[in-house]
Amino acid sequence: MDQAYAEIRGRIINLALRPGQRIDDISLSAKLDMSRTPVREALFQLSSDGLVDVGPRGGFTVAGLELLDIRELFEAHLVLARAVARLLVSRVTESDLDQLRSFTEAVDRATVEGDPARISQTNAELHLLEARLARNGYLEFLATRIHSQGQRLAYLSFGGDGMTDPNLATHYRTACMDHAESLLALEDRDADRAEAVAARHVQLFRGRISTYLDAGVLEKVSLPELPIA
Repeated sequence: MDQAYAEIRGRIINLALRPGQRIDDISLSAKLDMSRTPVREALFQLSSDGLVDVGPRGGFTVAGLELLDIRELFEAHLVLARAVARLLVSRVTESDLDQLRSFTEAVDRATVEGDPARISQTNAELHLLEARLARNGYLEFLATRIHSQGQRLAYLSFGGDGMTDPNLATHYRTACMDHAESLLALEDRDADRAEAVAARHVQLFRGRISTYLDAGVLEKVSLPELPIA
């Protein structure tokens, strides 16, 4: 099931399976050269992640990227990031910090490579690790749903749809600086600073998505201003 999950999730993230597209699990099983059972199990798991909708008769559809959902996503993302940051300060161990440094370096390497899929993946993995190390199962569950959707948006806004943007390099540098400062705040056990950086980082990503939407890729919307404090 793990292989099926990874394969299908990857296709959803990189839009090989488009938002709103109906998924024929029999055809998908054939394409993946897998039996139907692990594919269906993976689809049900992806529904828990918020990436697949399951119909009343068991049909599967790739979850949409509705504009209202995006606004609510960022509201939840901000609350989550602030809560995780404060818990991390009080619970992170030296071993945890080593893991966070390793994942942060992976994001840095991905930005140098410039591959939208790799950047969005490593970034999501870093923030999911933060949620896991906060050691709160409810927040970790919420983080999985938020960063699954966020990874799709990141892939799109980082050029996964073929668009080019000269401002991306600046965005990447700022995001990596946020990751580095977050680590310093955790090392110093500075909860206020960690929370402030986390909130700022969400706002940075929100700004990136706003720019992407305003570029006319989707209908223009006005995303809400989210308070930092």
